[in-house]
Amino acid sequence: MTNDETPKSKYQRDIYDRTYEFAIEVVKFTRLLPKSTEANVFAKQLIRSVTSIAANLQEADGSKTRAEFRHSVSISKKEAKETKLWLKMIFDLYPELSGRVNNYINECEEIIRILASIVIKTQK
Repeated sequence: MTNDETPKSKYQRDIYDRTYEFAIEVVKFTRLLPKSTEANVFAKQLIRSVTSIAANLQEADGSKTRAEFRHSVSISKKEAKETKLWLKMIFDLYPELSGRVNNYINECEEIIRILASIVIKTQK
């Protein structure tokens, strides 16, 4: 997206870095999951969804129109909601990891709120 169409505020720029860092942290966290078939499924799904949050924001950054930008951010928000679901399942199934997972759930909820705000602001 060109800067003259919808200039990125500091707030929006921060979300790019924040989602990237969140993805890196969560991917590293998946290495702590037990070595089991079910944990492998959770890890793969979680990695897919959490990396898609940042990836779709990068795609939004290259958008040519406001509508295209909003669509990519909306997809990012959906991926964040899916990420939260996987984190909640891990929280419930692996109590020994619950403290760390709870921090990730909180961060994910904040990211969802920020992305929702961006979607709403770009509808105007």
